[in-house]
Amino acid sequence: MLGVFRTSWKPTPRVYGATLQLAKAAIAAGIRLLRQRFGREACDPVPIYLAGAFGNYVNRTSARRIGLIDAPEDTIEPAGNTALLGAKMALFANDPDADAFRDLRSRIEHLPLAADPAFHQTYVEELGFPASVRS
Repeated sequence: MLGVFRTSWKPTPRVYGATLQLAKAAIAAGIRLLRQRFGREACDPVPIYLAGAFGNYVNRTSARRIGLIDAPEDTIEPAGNTALLGAKMALFANDPDADAFRDLRSRIEHLPLAADPAFHQTYVEELGFPASVRS
């Protein structure tokens, strides 16, 4: 990263901690709001798929310990490299051969979480770390 930006600035552990805290709150709030929207509780054995590099490398035990994901560890699965461009091509194709995706398109709903009236309050509630992490 330093080579890309050609700077000598090095983040401190405090900067890393604050960045982790903000990212954790956004993700946890998003998961919580999606669960509420679909009537699911944290204890429901519904799989949570983590996409991209984040999903491939996140430590599920640590994610649960800091409150990032409130779900049984065996329901958290990496989803690999989920290609956004490929998904868009499949979902928005006007090609007659795209009939295979018609059913999928009819079941997908875009949920802009940041526009949800409850997002900001939920985000603030998720900013904290569990007591076991703070001690």
